[in-house]
Amino acid sequence: MFWSPKPKETHQRSDDNKAEVVNDVSSSPLWDVFLSFYGKDTRRNFISNLYYALDQAGIVTFRDDPALPKGEKISSRLCHAIRTSKMFVVVISENYARSSWCLDELVEILSSKRKRNQVVPVFYYVNPSDLRHHKGSFGVALEKHKKRHSANRIEKWKLALAEIADLSGYHLEDAEENEADIIRIVENVLPQASRKVLHLDTCLFGIDLAVEEIYQQLSMESNDVRALGICGMGGIGKTTTAKAFYNKYAHKFDVSCFMENVKQNSQGGSPLLHLLQQLLTELLRAKDFKVRDVESALRKLREILSSKKALVVLDDLDQSSYSEFLVRICKLFSDGSRMIITARDLNLPNQLKVELSKVNTYMVRHLNEINSLELFSYHAFKKKQPPGKYIALSKSFVNYAGGIPLALKMLGSSLCGRTNVSFWKAEFQKLKKMPMNDIQKILQMSYDELEDDTEKAIFLDIVFFFVGKNTDEAVDVFKSCDFFPEAGIPILIERCLLTIDWNNKFQMHNLIQDMGRNVIFEESKHGPCRRLYLNQDEACQALPNLGEMDKIEGLIIDLTMSTNKYCNAEIFERLPNLSCKPHKCDDHKKKKFLHCCMLPSLHHLNLDGCIHLKELPESIGHLTKQDHLNVNDCVTLKRLPKPITQLTTMSCLDMKGCRNLKLLPEQLGELKGLKRLDASYTAIEQLPDSIAHLKKLVHLDLRGCRNLKLLPQQLGDLKGLKILDASFTAIEQLPDSIAHLKKLVYLYLSNCEKLRKLPEQFGNMESLEKFDAANSAIEQLPDSFSDLLNLVHLNLRGSSQLKRLPEQVGKMQCLKWLDTSYTAIEEPFPNYQSI
Repeated sequence: MFWSPKPKETHQRSDDNKAEVVNDVSSSPLWDVFLSFYGKDTRRNFISNLYYALDQAGIVTFRDDPALPKGEKISSRLCHAIRTSKMFVVVISENYARSSWCLDELVEILSSKRKRNQVVPVFYYVNPSDLRHHKGSFGVALEKHKKRHSANRIEKWKLALAEIADLSGYHLEDAEENEADIIRIVENVLPQASRKVLHLDTCLFGIDLAVEEIYQQLSMESNDVRALGICGMGGIGKTTTAKAFYNKYAHKFDVSCFMENVKQNSQGGSPLLHLLQQLLTELLRAKDFKVRDVESALRKLREILSSKKALVVLDDLDQSSYSEFLVRICKLFSDGSRMIITARDLNLPNQLKVELSKVNTYMVRHLNEINSLELFSYHAFKKKQPPGKYIALSKSFVNYAGGIPLALKMLGSSLCGRTNVSFWKAEFQKLKKMPMNDIQKILQMSYDELEDDTEKAIFLDIVFFFVGKNTDEAVDVFKSCDFFPEAGIPILIERCLLTIDWNNKFQMHNLIQDMGRNVIFEESKHGPCRRLYLNQDEACQALPNLGEMDKIEGLIIDLTMSTNKYCNAEIFERLPNLSCKPHKCDDHKKKKFLHCCMLPSLHHLNLDGCIHLKELPESIGHLTKQDHLNVNDCVTLKRLPKPITQLTTMSCLDMKGCRNLKLLPEQLGELKGLKRLDASYTAIEQLPDSIAHLKKLVHLDLRGCRNLKLLPQQLGDLKGLKILDASFTAIEQLPDSIAHLKKLVYLYLSNCEKLRKLPEQFGNMESLEKFDAANSAIEQLPDSFSDLLNLVHLNLRGSSQLKRLPEQVGKMQCLKWLDTSYTAIEEPFPNYQSI
């Protein structure tokens, strides 16, 4: 569905065109303000300036001029203008009552007013008392009217003059104060006049749902001050969504404004002063409004916001325009006010929580497939669905755009009027190789705004190497390169450049990845290349001819389409700074290890999926800077060479799925820096006793090791261990020392079909939060089990030999998830009500 604003009437109608007003009364006002005055007194000075100020503020004003020839009574068309005006400014001057037209107009205005403050009187060098008591020039005028008009008509005029004299308005007594008085009048009118309608495209598919979700998140009915950050990647529709919300709900506030291009306007000598002036200009709708300094601007802003319910939308905010500006204005909002910011940086709304307690974030979602096709089709064909022969091609373009409205709009517009199917096919093929520049430029803004070179390096490395890869592997690489990923990766996520999926893998929108690849390509044209992607033939032929090979830090060699699986080791000797060398392999073809260990700077070696790799060379011990070795799914690998224990800086060793690997080196404990050891689904039968020396080990994964029957007695010496997974193993008992693992948080023993009991001091593991022993042979839990006061998740499902829970299990106050289904428990467990 789409949303389209109704065009406003032009801001002024000349008196000659008043007769053109249609007779049908619209449900919405045609005019913001009806301006009533006596022309001879005020037309050339005060009214001219007032009208100009109203016009500059964007207030649609009907200006009636009684000096023009008219009949004795106001016309039905003028009455229609009064009835279709939202409010009225009546300028009462000395000779106002001399005009029967003005007096009739006043009667009609007062009979049409529907709410308080809808009529704003301006007493222009007259005393309201004279109107109230019909004295002075007003008494004289009424006496003269008695000669020509009925007593009934004159009585109506008298009542109207007395009524407007009692209304709150402005009393002008000094010509020098005219300009200041005009400004105050405009400020009074603004909150009640029609809000500025922001321009939006005529077709905005799916916008209504987003607007209503924002309405709910802002809790519009509550009377506190709240803020909302509308966030998302470039081109996703943050500004459009904010504008649609503003157009629909700005009328609920006393004052409102929508500040566009905040970042652009914050540039210059005094960003704070520029931003405050822009905000005041929008609130006052005064095109020429100027402020002298920050403090005077804040005083004026406080005056406007101190007693009014305000809606302020700040579009395209970034870190440079954030801090001082928002800190200052947050303190000025009155009850019921709302502030909305749009930003590519997800952290900006979080920072705002320091100033306001009620701050939410709304992530703009990608369009779904249906709305995406409708938006693309509208711009390509001017209809909601593409013609039959274009449906498949249209869906190809839609899939490429990935639900980004800007991309869909630009792609559709670029194909509008093109009726040759061959042209469409060629354009799509070209698009896959050369993404549209305009889209890329917008997406690249988020990358360009990264403030730190390490953040940019992490992003480009993820684009090149790690999309779809495990985050832990990448983090180890980045740490070894001194990129500080603990800080950089969250920033990339906040800037909507990166996501991490449920499986702990990096994911990225395909257009974002294309943008990153384009950045890498452009960088390579202007300097040495840091990252290379080569097939086997290129690796053997192109590498020897590349200049500045010492600058190359990352290399992918794709062997999937090659029959020759060897590269000359001497090539890699010329890559002294290589720190990341993943291999892209085809599991269905024969592979052999690349004999190339003369790489002193290599931090990360990924041999994942090399299914015919039988052994690692003894020279692997030369990789003295190695941080991460990945031999996952190297199914023919039978052993790890002893020199691997020389890699004392290595923090991660992944061997998952090496189903023929039976033994680990006895000196494994010499890997002092090891933090994660994954030997899951291998054929190992035991762990070396030296593993107890791995004091930094955090994660030990032994899942699926069907031949593993025992864990080392010194297991409790792994003081840093937080995750232990021994599920689907053949272990028959746990060593008593496991109770010494004070930092252990997750323990997985599910499907250990031979494990019958737990150590008596099991409850000493004070940090344990999750214990999964589903489908195990455990017959009972030790009494100390109830001392696990931090346990949140307990899964005993299918442990058919388990007959009871400990008596004091009820004191485990943190327990939120408990599954004892399909066990042998016959009676309700103790203290059930207290769990």
